[in-house]
Amino acid sequence: MGRKVTVRDVAAAAGVSTATASRVLTHSTSVNPEMARRVLKASSELGYTANVFARALRTQRTDTVGMVVPSISNAYFIAAVEAVERELADSGRSLILCDARESVETEAQRIELLVQRMVDGLIVVPVTAFDSVPAIEAAARQGPVVLFDRWADAASTDYVGSDNADGLRLCVDHLRARGCRSIVYVGAKPRTSTAYERHKAFRELMGPADGADGADGSTLLGEFSIEWGVDAARQLLGRDELPDAIVCGADIIAVALLGTLREAGVAVPEQVKVVSYDDLLLGQLTVPRLTSVRQPIDAMAAEAVRLLDERAGRPDAPVHKSIFRPTLVVRESTGR
Repeated sequence: MGRKVTVRDVAAAAGVSTATASRVLTHSTSVNPEMARRVLKASSELGYTANVFARALRTQRTDTVGMVVPSISNAYFIAAVEAVERELADSGRSLILCDARESVETEAQRIELLVQRMVDGLIVVPVTAFDSVPAIEAAARQGPVVLFDRWADAASTDYVGSDNADGLRLCVDHLRARGCRSIVYVGAKPRTSTAYERHKAFRELMGPADGADGADGSTLLGEFSIEWGVDAARQLLGRDELPDAIVCGADIIAVALLGTLREAGVAVPEQVKVVSYDDLLLGQLTVPRLTSVRQPIDAMAAEAVRLLDERAGRPDAPVHKSIFRPTLVVRESTGR
């Protein structure tokens, strides 16, 4: 690579002072229109690009936000990343994405890396509700951090999520209105706040009389994964009788479960109804299409960015929790 073009080079080519060229290129103050035209023309012809690191040291801003998600193989996190990136782009900022690979150790490394890169703030979807706390709190001492979708226990950080208990209530009420009595919940083990809250809500909604403590197999807990959706469906198919309905803790589980049921010749919704959580595009491509709880992900992303900016301006402000209400989108998997 050749020598990098500097502001001094642009100034010389434009016939202006280095200070004038700098003011034009950083849009810091107004400059004589003719001088500005000459500077911009010279910078274009020379191929000048700003030194973002030098500017960051000068302004203490990089116009970048870091985001760490548990796994980019999960379609929900892809949707969350896209929503945050769109929100940042509207204000001229960029997103740096890191994948924690479902590992607390990797998550801590990625968070530390982003802090070292001088991002203006961090948006984190924690791998777990407990083990993720030390790395998150360490980052929060360095700058703004907002937890997205999942909270981390005792983390003194702002949080944006949806009302998981209300989302499960929408599922159960909908199925009961369809005449379902025996309902099984297929979710993830409570390592994360979303898994914990959704399972807890199901148990409270069904009550001990419905066997929702899992003693009679009314709850099956594994992971938020395609593999677990397949495994759970096979376990249900191995029983003497299918339940009236299945509530899945996430679309990534439900899509695999639906496919496995279909391969086994089970008619959905005639023999068993299926409802899920997240309302991803994947669920609109299944046969039948999936009834699912929709989280207002664009509004959540906008709020996460707003909280980052607010925290940057008021580091000692009280911790803020923003909880959004979900809605249920009814499709063919529970009958129209």
